[in-house]
Amino acid sequence: MAAYVIFQKTDFCVLYLPVIFFTEKVVSDVSPAFLYYGVVCLLILVQVLKDPLFFRNNIWGVILIIYFLMLLNRSQDPVLIRPYVFTVCWFFISVPLIAGVYKKYSAEVIYKELSQVTLLILILFILNSMMSTVHHFAPAGMYGIKTGILYGNLYAAAFNTLPLAIFVVINRGINEKNLIYLGVATVAFFIVLLSLRRTVMALSGLAIIINMMTMLTREKAKIFLIAMAVLGAVGAFIYKETNFMSMLKQRVELRDLDDRAIGEEKRFLEYDLLYTDMFVYHAYSPWTGYDLFNSAGNYGNGILGDRSLHGDLTNIIHSSGLIGVTLYLLMMGTAFFKSFKSSTTYQERLIILFCCATFLAYTGSGRYTEGAASVLQMCVLMLPVSKQEEVPEEEEVYLFKQPEIV
Repeated sequence: MAAYVIFQKTDFCVLYLPVIFFTEKVVSDVSPAFLYYGVVCLLILVQVLKDPLFFRNNIWGVILIIYFLMLLNRSQDPVLIRPYVFTVCWFFISVPLIAGVYKKYSAEVIYKELSQVTLLILILFILNSMMSTVHHFAPAGMYGIKTGILYGNLYAAAFNTLPLAIFVVINRGINEKNLIYLGVATVAFFIVLLSLRRTVMALSGLAIIINMMTMLTREKAKIFLIAMAVLGAVGAFIYKETNFMSMLKQRVELRDLDDRAIGEEKRFLEYDLLYTDMFVYHAYSPWTGYDLFNSAGNYGNGILGDRSLHGDLTNIIHSSGLIGVTLYLLMMGTAFFKSFKSSTTYQERLIILFCCATFLAYTGSGRYTEGAASVLQMCVLMLPVSKQEEVPEEEEVYLFKQPEIV
């Protein structure tokens, strides 16, 4: 895969990072580790050499990398946190790199490349679920699920990539009346529902709803109806010909969702505990935090045992203090601002709206150390930044440059 990207997709190396990151989650045990780290670093280096002034697109990402590397000096166990350090640094550097790539190529070219990337992710997800189910392979045992549709090594935040992939794939399927894209997205959506990952389920549903909204133009009315018919037919088949509903009901009971109110989530207590640590007991510096990716049992005087911090903002504050979280918000704010400033159509603003929803949801539940989801979110968010070229009237326009609702 990496060789193909380097030799065939040299100009788009950064766009294919989510596929590689997601593959690593599916495989789980990447051996030798230095080969995996080396390949990803090589892909990023190739992209940097293509655009040596990339840092001008979002300087905060580069500053964050330097700051995190400086904080490594005080780390108690650099080897243990190595995967997290590499992942977040790759994410930080990808933010300005993606913006640079998008400015060089037309919206149509970027759209096709990104839709192929997301299609690969969903196909890999479906094949992994099929093989895991056939071989009863579920070492993670997420929520105690050991029967029915299984997910292999995929666990928790690894699912965060899927709503973003579904969003792009189902859009191309609708836009081009492509049954393969529509079918893959629909199957992936129903498999996601059985995961009982509430945030991922909700965002996947939102991805479909927003895609339906982007088609609400007179020119796209026919496509909209065809897409609804295909999705409805696939959904009806899965409902009638499989035990999907009984399996879903069984898993809801297994996870005991009815008794798990959102307000009882301990992640909302994290903010109060960190404030008390930093400004009441002065347990560690509020400016630079405690230690990189070492929150388990090291906050709130151990009141929550060895539970690690779940939210992104609390995790970043604990790792790098107010300096780190400020730089992170500046990086993300700059990306959203550039995207909004470049958006010219109703459809592009719906894309930004979807990315706002994913960012807020994943920031609350914790996801920035999940490389595939973080990088893919930037790939989707920055789509309005891609070059706008005039398209002949006889050619079909892609989602991002479609006419306004009339």
